[in-house]
Amino acid sequence: MIVGNWWQWEEKAAVEETDFWEEKPMDNNIVLKIFMESQNKIVEMELEEYVEGVVSAEMPATFHQEALKAQAVAARTYAIYKSFAFGSCGCQKHPGADICTDSQCCQAWIDNKEALDKWAVPEGAHYQEVIRKAVRSTRGQIATYEGNPISAVYHSTCGGRTETASEVWNSSSTAHPSLQGVECTYCQHSPYYKTDLVLGFPDYTAALNKGKEVLPVLAEGNTPLLEAVKLSAGGRNLLLKIGNPGPFYSGNEVRDLLGLPSTWFHWRIEGEKIIFSVRGHGHGVGMCQYGADGLAKEGKGYVEILKHYYQGVEIEDYVFSAGGQDENAPTEGSQAAHHPAVTPAYVVDTPYL
Repeated sequence: MIVGNWWQWEEKAAVEETDFWEEKPMDNNIVLKIFMESQNKIVEMELEEYVEGVVSAEMPATFHQEALKAQAVAARTYAIYKSFAFGSCGCQKHPGADICTDSQCCQAWIDNKEALDKWAVPEGAHYQEVIRKAVRSTRGQIATYEGNPISAVYHSTCGGRTETASEVWNSSSTAHPSLQGVECTYCQHSPYYKTDLVLGFPDYTAALNKGKEVLPVLAEGNTPLLEAVKLSAGGRNLLLKIGNPGPFYSGNEVRDLLGLPSTWFHWRIEGEKIIFSVRGHGHGVGMCQYGADGLAKEGKGYVEILKHYYQGVEIEDYVFSAGGQDENAPTEGSQAAHHPAVTPAYVVDTPYL
């Protein structure tokens, strides 16, 4: 999950002209307190208006309509999961806010003007309507596990398999039962399905020296000292050792320092260079956005898409009451609370999810 401003619009989404929707009346539409990064203040906004801005920021309108619907439900679920109205702790980075527009903390969000500015003038109205349709046709729907809203995190591209949250975030295996790793063969059209990053030894050393003291990071003969200590079930690097004797780094720390798209990588030495071969983009937990688009193109509806990536969930209308969520419902755990729903911005030079 990050992530705003990462895509480019290239073609119109196919929208059936005869496919209309009926808006469902919502007597208790939640009003969220959203910390707007651009304004440096908390703004109140109705949930459905907020969801429209998230979908505009987080997924290209050129994606299939069913993928956009899945994104709308995921964004709405994540917002409700974090909101005070359902007994959660809100945005930990901004006290007093349910959620913020910082994609590295919560979810990216843009207003209508920002969305229109992204598109060519002739297509802007079309794309805006495509997104509004996805939000309105799923109005009020969220993903629940045993009746409670889930932490509906998502990311750009899993690279072939999503990850179990407890492994990636070192949390309890029972904290997020719906966030289990699943096979995904549907994101191969993503530009980040497989990528290579080539670094010369000096660049490799300089990047790592921005972090902990890891000198020397090269052995005799200028061979990089890098060792995978612990891998997830899906193959992502959870813990690595760098240098001699060298401290331990988490996979996310190495990803951050080297500017890698994900922690699912291996490396090889060729001459005076180290080549990192990477699968996917993002933390790999929850819904794979390119995978959702791929599933939709194979004829799957948004409910099937969501149930593929969020195990054991039901898609239902949220029930709001002044008393908040049931006292037995889980709130955001200490581990998950510090991880955004979407991929943080790591690669600057190219558009990405």
